Amino acid sequence: MAKRTLGIGIIGTGSAAGAHIDNFKDVTDCEIVAICSRKQSRAAALAEEKGLSDVTSYSKLESFLAHDGLDVVSICTPHPNPPAETIAAARAGKHIVIEKPVALGRDDLKKMVTECNKAGVCTSVCFELHWIGLFKNIKAMIKKGMVGNPFYGEASYYHGIGPHIRQYDWNIKKRMGGDALLTAGCHALDGLIWLMGSRVVEVAAMSNTSKRNPWKFGYDPNSIAILKFENGAIGKVGTSIECRQPYLMPIIIQGDRGTIWNDRFSTLDLPGQNDWGQIPTDLPESGSVDDHPYRGQFQEFLDNVRRGKSPHNDLHAAAHVHEVIFAIQAAIRTRVTVKVRRTPGT
Repeated sequence: MAKRTLGIGIIGTGSAAGAHIDNFKDVTDCEIVAICSRKQSRAAALAEEKGLSDVTSYSKLESFLAHDGLDVVSICTPHPNPPAETIAAARAGKHIVIEKPVALGRDDLKKMVTECNKAGVCTSVCFELHWIGLFKNIKAMIKKGMVGNPFYGEASYYHGIGPHIRQYDWNIKKRMGGDALLTAGCHALDGLIWLMGSRVVEVAAMSNTSKRNPWKFGYDPNSIAILKFENGAIGKVGTSIECRQPYLMPIIIQGDRGTIWNDRFSTLDLPGQNDWGQIPTDLPESGSVDDHPYRGQFQEFLDNVRRGKSPHNDLHAAAHVHEVIFAIQAAIRTRVTVKVRRTPGT
């Protein structure tokens, strides 16, 4: 694709949509040209709020996708909606950014992959923490061999999603939120899989709800999963969205030559090291999308669109994360270890 300004369209008007708009405005050689919502007035109000004067507002997805100059669609709608919207966008030949979770079930996930593959469009799924300083540092340290070959990893997501959170009312419903991993903990799971550099092949898991929980979740808001990776490594992912504490996402990677613990490290490459070393960097310290590093994700995605290829966080990579979650759900139901399936076409 020749270098030109790419037209961006936003589906949705919630917090994520606002964050996407703010970050796309900081990305080079693109402009927001359209916003779609079930109510056109909401789309128009969001455009006005964000100071977008030359944007068309839509209430019909078909009309939105037919907008002249629309190249990229960014899907920021509640969890049951992205499958149909992704399929429609792919059939319209649009490149697609999809907020997590991309699907609440395996059938929808398979259809999304099939249609995006058939259309040949580029995709990017919003596991945007790949672009935060901590994740970039850990990935670089592992690549340089500072911890040797990773054999164990942990990542957890602890963030209470109560009535003080905007999405609480719909998020607590199983048909809308899915479960604790799909609605939030997938950030930790995805991060661990990406940092470990290997697919998950088998899982075991348990979940619960605290006995005096006043937040009315339609599913267990706490879970723990044990992972076996294809390369022989093992891992653990904990999730709690009913916890009462500040946001916390701890990470530890242990290898045969050292360990990374959040922004701290210990390595045999430094023979005189006798305590944790520390690298000042940005850490995941907020569940608010306003604080998430979308800009790096979006810039890399548009650069890849111009080259005609998807980035490392495309729908294929995200499909594996979701397949691991579906296996974890099965392990919780059956109380036995479960093999992770592979989405056809990935």
